[in-house]
Amino acid sequence: MRTRILDAALKLFEDKGFDGTAVPEIARRAGIATGSIYRHFPSKDALVNALYREWKLRYSETVLTPPPESATPREVFGHYWRGMAAFAQRHPIAARFLDLHHHRAYLDKESKTAERKTHDLAAQFVAQGVAAGVVRPIDPMLLVALMTGAMRGLIQFAGDGELVLDQATTAAAEDCIWNAIKA
Repeated sequence: MRTRILDAALKLFEDKGFDGTAVPEIARRAGIATGSIYRHFPSKDALVNALYREWKLRYSETVLTPPPESATPREVFGHYWRGMAAFAQRHPIAARFLDLHHHRAYLDKESKTAERKTHDLAAQFVAQGVAAGVVRPIDPMLLVALMTGAMRGLIQFAGDGELVLDQATTAAAEDCIWNAIKA
């Protein structure tokens, strides 16, 4: 039942946002009584945080896998970019949900900590790339902004049917972003 609740909430939060979604709507979509939701989650805030952490964990498992130790900074960058693209291709609704909710006030400390892993990894990558002389000395958050912003745009345009989120498109975007940050 917990999975049905989370699946229903994912679609509704992505479609209507957190504030635009009522708990009874989630229950209807899950095919359960409203009270059943509260047996699993004490509040709507607890539900959105559980959903966020679940999808952030799946995102991390896909995107934040370590690259080969012998990888060049360019290959490391491509490894993480292709991980982001793979996640977005396999889970477009979850990708949009994470994008829409990552900065919201209702996310608790544990959820915000899950987001921090991505930022820490970017900081490490930038420091190593700058030290190797292949990445411009940039604020790591700029790299996070460029990568997530570009992926956000690809996901949005693909969702609107304006482009196809395929290997050629993601490779072209990867190349553009790399050219923006390389030394």
